[in-house]
Amino acid sequence: MPISQNLRQLRRLIPLPLVPVIVRRRVDKMWRNPAFRASKEDQMRLLLGSTERASEVPELARGLAEQMVLRTHMRWHPKAITRQRVQGMEWLTQRDMSRGMIISFTHHHRYEGMWASLLKDGVRCKITVSPEIVKPSAGIEFRQHIRVGERGGDIVPIDGGLKALVELLQPGVVVGIAPDFPGTTPVTFLGRRVLGSTGTARLAMMTNSPVALLTHWRDSDGPYIQIGEPIEPGDYTEAIDLTQEILRRHGEAILAWPEALDAPGARFGQLPDEESKE
Repeated sequence: MPISQNLRQLRRLIPLPLVPVIVRRRVDKMWRNPAFRASKEDQMRLLLGSTERASEVPELARGLAEQMVLRTHMRWHPKAITRQRVQGMEWLTQRDMSRGMIISFTHHHRYEGMWASLLKDGVRCKITVSPEIVKPSAGIEFRQHIRVGERGGDIVPIDGGLKALVELLQPGVVVGIAPDFPGTTPVTFLGRRVLGSTGTARLAMMTNSPVALLTHWRDSDGPYIQIGEPIEPGDYTEAIDLTQEILRRHGEAILAWPEALDAPGARFGQLPDEESKE
């Protein structure tokens, strides 16, 4: 077994209370590297540069680094991330079983462990993923990522576009789709023009499936998942308008906790600078 694989799998042997200590020490060392620090500040500036939190970029960049390293450890402690608090679960448990439902989620906080948290209340989801991350060549971190997700849902690699999704979204089925991937459609997210996709909105409108947003927040008791009241696709005549409403709502949660977004620089495609500012 390669040394790097051994080291990663040793993470599961680290007692959970020691994980934050180890993470802080590692980030302290990494933070002394000017290139690493600049890369995290660049990512956070890309995310927040057009928002009211732009001045907080240096401080939040450090938090981004800590969340990045912590995420790599916590996926090896699946019990700790598959028992998340959930609010608004009734929107899923009391849904109309004659229709499909879309859960729109972003790569925020412990997103791989959230599916098992929903399963505690009897909701098992079809989780759409890129075919690339289920290939053996994707590496051990992605394999562990998939294992955690499979504790709460069925992993479905999608490479057939909308047709495959329409076939998947049968009555009573809940399908998880992330909108924060690079696409080809100019959209607005946190005040910037970026390249996203209207795929979720078009699927919802084609199948008359409500879209429930799953977002991550914090309160005095710690992190929790919020299931929002589903958006009815029939309330929108254009897919771009529904897409923008989905992104607006996700943006509120991410702006409140930006350092917990996984790889902000990879979330959307980037337009030229002169086209990216509103």
